[in-house]
Amino acid sequence: MTKYWPAELAVKALQEEGVEVMFGILGGHIQAIIDYSYRAGIKIIMTRHEQAAVHAADGYARIMRKPGVCFATGGPGMLNMITGIHMAYVSRTPMVFLFGGHKEKESHRGAVQEAYAADICKSITKWTVRVTEPEMASYFIRKAFKDAMTPPYGPVGIEFPVDTFNFEPIEASSQIAYLPGQWRETAPARQATDPAYAQRAVELLSKAKRPFIIAGEGVHWSNAASQLQALAEKLQIPFNIRRLGRGAIPEDHPLSISGGARKRVIEEADVVLLLGLNVGYLESFGEWKTNAQFIQLQSCADDVLPTLPTTLEIVADPGMVLEQMLAVSNVVDADNTGKDIWTGQVRDIQGKFLQRMTEEAVKVSQDAPIHPRWLSKVVSDIITPDMTLVFDSFTASTFLGEHLLAKQGAQVLDAGLSAAFGHGIGMAIGAKLARPNDRVLVMMGDAGVGLGGGDIETAVRYDIPVVYLVYNDSALAAGLEQYAYGENFRVLGSEAYKGFRLTQDVRYDQMFAPLGCHVEHVESPADIAPALERAFASGKTAVINLIATRHSQHPLYESATAREMFWHLPADEVEEPVRKRHHEYLYPKFHNGKKIGE
Repeated sequence: MTKYWPAELAVKALQEEGVEVMFGILGGHIQAIIDYSYRAGIKIIMTRHEQAAVHAADGYARIMRKPGVCFATGGPGMLNMITGIHMAYVSRTPMVFLFGGHKEKESHRGAVQEAYAADICKSITKWTVRVTEPEMASYFIRKAFKDAMTPPYGPVGIEFPVDTFNFEPIEASSQIAYLPGQWRETAPARQATDPAYAQRAVELLSKAKRPFIIAGEGVHWSNAASQLQALAEKLQIPFNIRRLGRGAIPEDHPLSISGGARKRVIEEADVVLLLGLNVGYLESFGEWKTNAQFIQLQSCADDVLPTLPTTLEIVADPGMVLEQMLAVSNVVDADNTGKDIWTGQVRDIQGKFLQRMTEEAVKVSQDAPIHPRWLSKVVSDIITPDMTLVFDSFTASTFLGEHLLAKQGAQVLDAGLSAAFGHGIGMAIGAKLARPNDRVLVMMGDAGVGLGGGDIETAVRYDIPVVYLVYNDSALAAGLEQYAYGENFRVLGSEAYKGFRLTQDVRYDQMFAPLGCHVEHVESPADIAPALERAFASGKTAVINLIATRHSQHPLYESATAREMFWHLPADEVEEPVRKRHHEYLYPKFHNGKKIGE
């Protein structure tokens, strides 16, 4: 009977799960799987750093709505993936990690690249297992894909010790707990809710005088954009869509509310449908100032917030429930009496917010070095539905997020709750492979280039035409001098500025030109849009080096969430803005009126 190397059977299992592309770096402990993947026709993208491979697979997965796959050798290869794995975990991206593993027979004997992925990754994956029986490999591969796509979505890992896994050929029939080929004829049924709950939700929203919808990534993963738009229009409900769901309904829709205008709408709403959003830090943990009653519709019970006054809780597939609600709304007469007053008020709030953004941008439109507010307006003005954006800049991405009106689902990819940087280079590679006809733009900082810039060569090598716009403000955190620390970070000592500033005005365009990139250098605000158009028209991997101001203030500094960043600084030495906001106002607010030192 024919025998196969276990790695070959593992690759067959990957193909049976629909794997067409994988990302990673070669290495002896994982090489057998890589070799058979090549031979099987799976597209392999070899990156320069394993972290970039994870980010690429992450971007690919988010757009394709299926698990991204990446691989690495044991020990340092696996460890280089950790930041990317964490980002995928907190972003709830379905992914499958294939780790090479040191020889089982050499464990605890000083083996080369000895490390245990199952132990290291247990807090940042749904599960990770070390497969010591080759006959079990295909079972765990199939289980990994199934579990990664079971709400809440997330990454899983499989570690293959090179000796026990691929020591000798085995018969395909010896595989344990595995049915070769297609094991189910159709995709799993989507979970509906009790029809009475769907009807009750429609009644609550229909009778509300000031209804509002806050939606999130669940709209994207459940492919529910058309259902949500139909329901919002039918019942005349304003909406705000967050994170990966941004653009599922174009944000220039008359019922759409930008994130910057959302707070006031929540305050005035009387019924809020919270739909498919994993509420956390970025939404103030749902601690909104409002008297509204909530309908919570989530794909998993873990996402239901017990801190919100909830009239109705539904745990089911968001798209399926929206279809049920649409069916009900076609039977039940929608009471839109007075809704035009509410929608008019909301449009006024949105209009004033957009006007303020434009006015603030115009004020700095001639500034050189370039201000992120004007840069963000220029970029947002050229956004089309066939463009994908990756946010990878602490300063510039925040400003762009305020100006942007997204026009397609998953148009914006970011680090989410990871809040890491340097992911944009790899994530854009995956995004472009998933959307080959889209223009892909990365808004990234000079710190991100320093961390992940080597993989711009990967994009060049595989002819992946991504535009990397480097917001070069020569700083790790712009605006901190004027806001808190004083000129040259005097509060911290004479040498401290070297830890916050980067080498001034580095020519990143010249750095990447020898690779064959199309490059641009921009210092004038008037040159931003032409440089972007030339970069996209080049059809090449492109790097735009844009010289920006290091004195713009990030909105985070003023927020209450940043309070612990500043309270420890001597109040009599810091700059006035931080002293007034954090020392004199926020500290007493959060300490029952006590002042610092009391």
